[in-house]
Amino acid sequence: MSKVYDKSLQQKVDALLQSKAISQNQLAQVIGQSQTALSQWRRGIYDNGDVAKLEGKLREYFRTQDARDAVREQAAPYLPETGYVPTTISEDVYKGIQFAQLERGMVVLHGDAGIGKTEGAKKFLRDNPHNTILLTVTPTTGSLNCVIKLLARALGAAELRSRMDTMLGIRSKLAGTNKVIVIDEAQHLKLPALEELRTLTDADSATGTPGNGVALIGNTEVYSRMMGRQQAQFAQLFSRIRMNRNYTTRKVKKEDVRALFPRLAEENRTKELEFLHNIAQGRWGVRGAKTVYSNSIRNENITYDGLYAMAVHLGVGWN
Repeated sequence: MSKVYDKSLQQKVDALLQSKAISQNQLAQVIGQSQTALSQWRRGIYDNGDVAKLEGKLREYFRTQDARDAVREQAAPYLPETGYVPTTISEDVYKGIQFAQLERGMVVLHGDAGIGKTEGAKKFLRDNPHNTILLTVTPTTGSLNCVIKLLARALGAAELRSRMDTMLGIRSKLAGTNKVIVIDEAQHLKLPALEELRTLTDADSATGTPGNGVALIGNTEVYSRMMGRQQAQFAQLFSRIRMNRNYTTRKVKKEDVRALFPRLAEENRTKELEFLHNIAQGRWGVRGAKTVYSNSIRNENITYDGLYAMAVHLGVGWN
């Protein structure tokens, strides 16, 4: 008995792939199928597979995408036209990375979470894609070995069995360039990894070739450690810092909030803007204010009462 295929679903998948919004390989990974299985299904020759199961996964994928599109469409009139909003903090982070690049030194940009540090780094990467290496480390990837691997992959250097040889390849890729290395969530870096990154700013002692800028972005723990409050070994690192910038939620300005929530600013909703500013200046930061606002949009109520009720519902505090 021949298998029955959903022709309309096949056409929908074909249209999606033709739009180049996603590749067949990416779609297969998203739904948890092999590319071969998806290709055979599209051609109607998936004889040895479970057609109903694969089609169920595809329908779920489209339902999820449709729901996301609906949310974006609903939120569009209330949000900035561009994805990046230049705020006081994000712009200062941008300039800090630029300083590291031009001075070929190490800068530490640290402070409270959710206030725009990462947004500034991403904007710098978008503006300077060929001269910026942006890595985000985690507790798992903060070791020297992991950082070397991340750098090698980002630069297209060979990952060799010898750590020294891999680093030589990394240095060769960086030599004579004006690339800047940006490490986000830098508080997860272990001491050996920090030491190795610091050496990338040094000029080559044999050739005199200048080093490369390194920008560390994270919470204040990374800077406190480098000052030697926890380990004396960090004193060497601290002495190499060209610039140190500390950001707190208290530095989020009213004009930042007006830029982040243009609909409220255009309608001169002072009470609502003040409430979101209070959230942004508290421990939840700008991220918390955005969360309250976006969920209030979905609830179709961005009045003060709507924002207040949503903040209570989400457990987001304010000053």
